[in-house]
Amino acid sequence: MAMVTVLDPTAPPKHDSEGAGPDAGPLHGKVVGIRYDMTWRSFRWVMDEWSSGLTADGAEVRTWCAGARVGEGADTTVAELQSFATDVDLAVVGLGN
Repeated sequence: MAMVTVLDPTAPPKHDSEGAGPDAGPLHGKVVGIRYDMTWRSFRWVMDEWSSGLTADGAEVRTWCAGARVGEGADTTVAELQSFATDVDLAVVGLGN
């Protein structure tokens, strides 16, 4: 039987010198925002799971669907983002993947 060598073309991950950021502390009484868009629709299942857990910990969850970033509708998206950012105590805005 012949031997096959499989090569992995992925680069090693960068060293994270920034860390996870500041601790959010207890979630009870805080407003947690979750930003999503329609690019990865299955993320809504993830949001449902996180929302359940956050609510169980006493947080209020607000979601925001990002719209157009350029062209028609971009001004609306910017205004909505500004409101979202000022109305939450902390936010999940991406998975870093």
